[in-house]
Amino acid sequence: MTATVLLVEDEEMLRVLLSEALSLIDLQTVCCRSADEAMITLEQAHPFSLVITDVCMPGTLDGVELAEKIWHRWPHLPVIISSGNRVIRREKLRDNASFLRKPWSLEQLHQIVLHHLASE
Repeated sequence: MTATVLLVEDEEMLRVLLSEALSLIDLQTVCCRSADEAMITLEQAHPFSLVITDVCMPGTLDGVELAEKIWHRWPHLPVIISSGNRVIRREKLRDNASFLRKPWSLEQLHQIVLHHLASE
């Protein structure tokens, strides 16, 4: 698989863990520390195959707002929203989106990522 994932996570240790977990299924990652940084990266370096974002991050946008901006600009780009603090209801998500509750297992992460990449 030659897909590239935009990973948006403010906690460095989790960013590294996610990046390494995705490399196990042959995915490349580009990492951002905030939703604002992610929007700049998307504008400069799109196309990405998938975006994975935390909900709570520093900056002017949270992960849900980031997803909404992504869908406005790139409606077919899948987004996985992850949080340990909040739950995002299915009706708030588009068909090409999922919610991944922290803590997640490696198997859960791989399963949801591969599901979205297979739908491309």
